[in-house]
Amino acid sequence: MSGLPLDALAAAVGPGLGEAVQSGSATIEPTPVPGLPGTVVWLVCDDSLDHPLQAYVGHWPDGQVRVLSDDQDAWADLVRDVGAHIDTVATALGYVRAFLECTRGAGVPVREITAADELPWRPGSPEEERRRAEFLGGPPVPEPRAVAQDGGFHVELTLIVGQRVQRNLFDVTAAGVIDASFTVLADELPLPIVR
Repeated sequence: MSGLPLDALAAAVGPGLGEAVQSGSATIEPTPVPGLPGTVVWLVCDDSLDHPLQAYVGHWPDGQVRVLSDDQDAWADLVRDVGAHIDTVATALGYVRAFLECTRGAGVPVREITAADELPWRPGSPEEERRRAEFLGGPPVPEPRAVAQDGGFHVELTLIVGQRVQRNLFDVTAAGVIDASFTVLADELPLPIVR
């Protein structure tokens, strides 16, 4: 149904999720990525277990299938091999958001926010509560920003990464190469650790 070679897909995602692929109980969905041709990224998930499993995979032109989750190098290889065409600010912003989602690891939550009231607080220690009050009393969360620059694009997003809020900066070429950096806005906040 997906056009993916199932044996290669099962081997790529490994035990557990691979067995669900082979048995047909896994859901395999195309994941469109702005700027990439056709369908080369797929979400594979199995919700039948107590702890649902999921992975994003890339499908190379030669038939190779590799996991992209928690592997930014695999993303870069896929983009180089399939070719990207990032030609507008909107495409650059969507491309960066897809990159973040598809390459995030299962062990650390990563989520974009646009306002402090989007943060999912939990009760914290006195020190965590002090940091929360400091963060909430500070400047507002910066809005997403994407602009054309130097033949490519510059994208800025505010992210929750684990217990931290950070401003991530991405310089994206027209060919989809990403150079990223970040600045910590607040750390060790009382945020729940969930996917």
